[in-house]
Amino acid sequence: MISNDATQNLQFGSDDLAKYTFLPQAGDFIRSQGISISDLASNDYQKVVKRAEQRVLEAIKDAKISQDISDREIEIMSFPVALMLVKSTNLEHVMSRFALAEAIRVEQFLKRERNCKIIEELFKTSLGLELEHNYQNPSLPDFKIPLEEYLRRASEFHKNEWKLVNRLVGEGKVFLIQDDLIRLIREEIRIMIMARLKEIKVSKLPENLQEVVKEIIRAAPPPPQSPYAIIHIAPENYPPCVRKALDMLDKGENVPHYGRFLMATYLLSVGKSVDDIVALFPKAPDFKQNVTRYQVEHLAGLKGGRTRYRVPSCNTLQTHQFCFMDPIKCYQITSPLQYPSRKSPELAKASADKNSKSTRAKSSSTHTKERSKRDWTKTRRR
Repeated sequence: MISNDATQNLQFGSDDLAKYTFLPQAGDFIRSQGISISDLASNDYQKVVKRAEQRVLEAIKDAKISQDISDREIEIMSFPVALMLVKSTNLEHVMSRFALAEAIRVEQFLKRERNCKIIEELFKTSLGLELEHNYQNPSLPDFKIPLEEYLRRASEFHKNEWKLVNRLVGEGKVFLIQDDLIRLIREEIRIMIMARLKEIKVSKLPENLQEVVKEIIRAAPPPPQSPYAIIHIAPENYPPCVRKALDMLDKGENVPHYGRFLMATYLLSVGKSVDDIVALFPKAPDFKQNVTRYQVEHLAGLKGGRTRYRVPSCNTLQTHQFCFMDPIKCYQITSPLQYPSRKSPELAKASADKNSKSTRAKSSSTHTKERSKRDWTKTRRR
């Protein structure tokens, strides 16, 4: 069991470590117990292995992980074991789905957290974000963060409520209620967990864990097709911003909200159907077919207010940090729909050279035909 001394050294209580198992302090505790991978084959750790398997299967099937922390030590120890199991599958989409489900689990605990010091310390140690609690004026939201930190994170959200004009700002800080503060950093927690998965070097697992890995692989959906195969168009025919969103989906990464908005509106504008676009998303770690279909139909003007959404401008994409400009092919364009640029001097020159070669070839061909015709005429006269 976790001793009081160990808990004090870790700065967080055992309840906290059971809720926020991604914390480095949770790893410190496990290392202090001197547990090796081979120990996981013994009966003493079967509950840990069972809970680790449950975490992974829940993430795959339900896209969420249960939050029972009644056995705190099992909860803490099962997280790194679950990481090993997921990494051993070598399935990118399983890793992405697990990382997001764990991030959502942490988000739910943080939203219910009543100890502001825990929240402040967690933000500081794990995210490097200095958070201030608003003790002076209880009529204002509980927390405030630096303006630049808010803008960097809120740019991924499309709803009006995240626009700075709809937020309370004072002395270079943005005031936030606890729910909004936590939602703001979910993606960072997911990225942190995904990075942990990428870093893990798994040695040979005991036989009981190898069997668990096989069970996880059997339970996992097959890797979806590449988005490019689904829409039958070569990647180079899309603007870089749309290619970036498609590439992220292909890797099973979580595409930011504005990237999804851009991709869907662009593909609808170039004639792709709702079914075509929905078929691109199964690799997304948070994929739910009914939700994705509704959102795409909403953008297409088939649901909700029946308004068909336009493709965002290049300026808007720059504001939301989802512009990946090609200096030649994006030259002076104002919308992804104008790609590739017809104003680029380099492309214009290449086009002129191509037309010139075509004209010369045509002229040469015509001259050859005329000469052949004259030669044929001379032959006839003989």
